[in-house]
Amino acid sequence: MEKILQKPTGILRFARPYRRTFILCVFELLLSGAANIAVYLVVADIFTKIFAHSSLTSAYISFAALLVVTFLLLKNALEYMGLNHSHIVAFNILADLRQALAQKLLKIPMGNVRKRGHGDIKKIFVDNVEEMEMLLAHMIPEGIGNFASLAVAFAVLLAVSFKMTLAVLGVVIIGMAAFMLMFMQGVKKLKAYYASSRNMNNNIIDYINGMEVIKVFNQTASSYKKYGDSVTDFKVYTADWAKSSWKYTAVYKAIMTSPLLFSLPLGLNLYMNGQLSIGALVLCVMLALSMGVPLLRLMAFAPSVAMLLEKSSHITAVLKEEELQQSSSPELPEHYDIDIANLSFAYIDNNVLEDINLSFSQNSLTALVGESGAGKSTLAMLVMRFWEYQAGEIKIGGIALKDISFDHLMQCISYVSQDNFLFQMSIEENIRLGKPNATRDEIIKAAKAACCHDFIMEAPKGYDTVVTASGATLSGGERQRITIARAIIKDAPIVILDEATSFTDPENEDKLQSALNELICGKTVIVIAHRLSTIVHADQIVVLDKGKVHTTGTHRELVETSPIYQQLWDAHNNIAGWSIAVGGEI
Repeated sequence: MEKILQKPTGILRFARPYRRTFILCVFELLLSGAANIAVYLVVADIFTKIFAHSSLTSAYISFAALLVVTFLLLKNALEYMGLNHSHIVAFNILADLRQALAQKLLKIPMGNVRKRGHGDIKKIFVDNVEEMEMLLAHMIPEGIGNFASLAVAFAVLLAVSFKMTLAVLGVVIIGMAAFMLMFMQGVKKLKAYYASSRNMNNNIIDYINGMEVIKVFNQTASSYKKYGDSVTDFKVYTADWAKSSWKYTAVYKAIMTSPLLFSLPLGLNLYMNGQLSIGALVLCVMLALSMGVPLLRLMAFAPSVAMLLEKSSHITAVLKEEELQQSSSPELPEHYDIDIANLSFAYIDNNVLEDINLSFSQNSLTALVGESGAGKSTLAMLVMRFWEYQAGEIKIGGIALKDISFDHLMQCISYVSQDNFLFQMSIEENIRLGKPNATRDEIIKAAKAACCHDFIMEAPKGYDTVVTASGATLSGGERQRITIARAIIKDAPIVILDEATSFTDPENEDKLQSALNELICGKTVIVIAHRLSTIVHADQIVVLDKGKVHTTGTHRELVETSPIYQQLWDAHNNIAGWSIAVGGEI
């Protein structure tokens, strides 16, 4: 139980800035519950006088009616005010939660982010956070109010008749027993249910993202096995959960909605035997009836408790992720040589890089080459500190990466990859990400340098044209040139190009190479390339093989001395000479 109670603390700590408003909403809901009980007390007094054959004067009737109307108005007004304040608190907390999650993702290794998958992160950011509104705006404040109303009603009932109190408690105990059996069944299946839900969510996103491939290979929703199996699994888990719970649900709902089940027969018996006055009987019956609504509301929230605890645990798990280590007194490099010493790195258990020793001089271009899986992109990512390496050190300007603030490190590096991501905003805003205070003239200059000004001007609104998510309305080459323009305008002292010209068409390749030459002039440049023709003039070429440095040198040196590089070079030349046979001719 202690463990369960501790789970939501990671969420509830976000309520601290709003605790005054939160306390106010709870107080308002408590008063609303008290006003509701007061209505029943007034009505009970009226019926008591009727059954006791007391004369009801017009003044009494008018006063009683006024009290009922007043208490009902107070009940509804206070409930509205309480729920309004609770929602203000809840929506502020949800906004703070999403901001905290976004900031957290920037501080944890990129590998941890990718390991979760797009579907899981989307579910946490959107679905799980949104469902915390039930906990923050309803379950906690309304739960406290309803529980207090029940406590007051039981206290008054106990003061009137101990036996009648036991009769009402009997209904509650039986209903709670059925509910606990249902709850225990649900808890057993909760983990598997959410694992199935998460798996289905990830597969749905993969299915949507891979729609082009699925269509090309005629993999429909029914024949795409991974997608179909996950949907079927989720259906089975959901149906199994419902099937195991419905009997208990029927029992507790039937019992909880019948607060007079035991108390009315007992009360009548006590009245007939002279052990309970008519006034006390009426009051007990009215108090029992007043418990129906609070009990139903509490029971309506109860099945959500385990679900919300489970979902809050996913949110707090992200918030508790270990962050990239930061120095308490960060240093700023004065030059931008990169030195790597005895570096080893593994994603899980298997080493991807092992005992790497390299130096990249400022104002030089170093190319990383090797077969797929050799560790080229991983090495570049480690320089940007997207992951924490297990052994060795990387230094920029003689300063270890851990001693450079992450914000400053990102300011020092421009990165252009083969996965060119554009946000759903204007082309100008996408380029301006590289330099938030850039003028329109600076953006146009960068776009011209990246050979994308002409096609931008042909777009419907020029630089104000909004691209769709991920830039899907642009060709691969166009997206690539916009991301290069973004890097040019950033003008960072370190430039990392990961297959940055892979989508370039032949007629623009020379222009783009000229633009890249302008971008990399005077900088520390690391290029990852499969097109070896683009890096033959590199100051240094590093040949990686199975996560280790095979050799380094210039293009001419490596062609003569490195069998791996010779093989890569021969393969490149052979591909460059390929032609496609059309109509029997080559």
